[in-house]
Amino acid sequence: MGNADLYQKLSKKIGTENSVIIPQIWRTICSEEEAEILNAMPSTVGDLAEKFTKNIDEMNSIIHDLFIKGVVFEVIKEGETRYRMPNHIIQFHDATILWKDAPREMIDLWVEYMEEEFPQIPEMLTAINYPPFFRVIPINEGIEAKSQVLPYEDAAKIVEEANNIAVTDCTCRLIMKKCDKPLNVCLQLNKGADYAIKRGTGRKIDVVEARQILRECEEAGLVHTTENRAGVGTVLCNCCECCCEAIPYLKNPATKGIVAPSRYRASVDEESCTSCGSCLDVCPVGAISMTDDDIAGVDADLCIGCGLCTNDCPVDAIILVGVREESFIPS
Repeated sequence: MGNADLYQKLSKKIGTENSVIIPQIWRTICSEEEAEILNAMPSTVGDLAEKFTKNIDEMNSIIHDLFIKGVVFEVIKEGETRYRMPNHIIQFHDATILWKDAPREMIDLWVEYMEEEFPQIPEMLTAINYPPFFRVIPINEGIEAKSQVLPYEDAAKIVEEANNIAVTDCTCRLIMKKCDKPLNVCLQLNKGADYAIKRGTGRKIDVVEARQILRECEEAGLVHTTENRAGVGTVLCNCCECCCEAIPYLKNPATKGIVAPSRYRASVDEESCTSCGSCLDVCPVGAISMTDDDIAGVDADLCIGCGLCTNDCPVDAIILVGVREESFIPS
């Protein structure tokens, strides 16, 4: 297999076969031999050692190096350990960027990719109505009392129910550097935490610190997001509106399909609103504007139900109301 075809094949496996930049990123991470080994996955270390005529120790060393670089993941099933590549472009992005010895060339290529090529992905996913990768978790303090909040819609409960928690840097803000929002606030949960701690990219924390981080993020105007499924997943992100690989695309109907909103929508009490405009500034998707009556109004199609406006309103004139059934969150 030719050099170009080798890296192109890796790119195709994570859904970016038409990318010009992703094969270049692979090239900064892997030698040709390492790329061939990755292309042979999923596999066990024994099968890989046999295929590439190496002893077990040699193959374990190669796999360990690739694990540290963020391109190999362990899958343990029925007592057998197999190794696989990243499942998709987002996992490839997040894992490789946290590689402590990542070359400057790789980081620069990631910035180029996120600005020039990645926007095609949210557009494509929205056009084909593909299930969103992420969903928004609302700030619960602003939810109307009669609404039933599910355990996996409550960021605090999610971290309380996790078996293991670690915190890592936000990969998006780490490379894009478009704002000064908190950086070390990406919460890894359960298997995600195990992976981050083993790899050395995350620091183990307890529930108390995790809840402090969540509050810090809410005060900083960051949006809680997690995997788009019920239950406790592997990550709880705290996203900004400028660097994030998802939130900026929610402002455009043609790209908003990458993230599902929460089951809630902001609602303004017109009699309480003092027209201060604070909610306009904090809304990450521009869903709030002043009406002709100089009262804050919410665009129902744009609102993602994050609750930042409820947290910021000085007179508590905004609440989150339930507008979607429990079945909206896939199991």
